[in-house]
Amino acid sequence: MSEAIPAIYEDGKFKPLQRVNLPEHKHVHLILIPEEEAALLKSQNRELSKIVGIGKCGKTDVARKHDKYLY
Repeated sequence: MSEAIPAIYEDGKFKPLQRVNLPEHKHVHLILIPEEEAALLKSQNRELSKIVGIGKCGKTDVARKHDKYLY
């Protein structure tokens, strides 16, 4: 199970900003993404999700008219 949770770094420790459902002493791997970058990633994800699945839409002229469909 992977989950992204917000946290703050204080006094040499990472402190979650929401409840985490893990047993005590559970080992995990942390990937650090500063809040500014996380906001950018969310924005990019929103925009990319608008075009995901375009290949399943049945359109046969996507390569020729890609600008029309993307912009």
